[in-house]
Amino acid sequence: MTTAVGPEIGKFLAGSFPNLEIADDDDLFEGGIANSLFTIQLIMFIEKRFAVQIPNEDLELDNFRTVTAMTKLVERLAETRSDV
Repeated sequence: MTTAVGPEIGKFLAGSFPNLEIADDDDLFEGGIANSLFTIQLIMFIEKRFAVQIPNEDLELDNFRTVTAMTKLVERLAETRSDV
């Protein structure tokens, strides 16, 4: 994958929350930044931006808790996609 996943997700978060500084390991849910509606927006952004399909078994809160967790998810899904 040539696109830097973490920085792209960071840009999306910065655009959604321009008054906050969100580090890669900040817990979006524990910090009250994200809720279920925003998680759906994150899923839609990730699927469209990185051309991956997030399967039902990966729709777990822990996969969307931090930028680092989302980056790992996208990289894993992209590897799986390229194996096809």
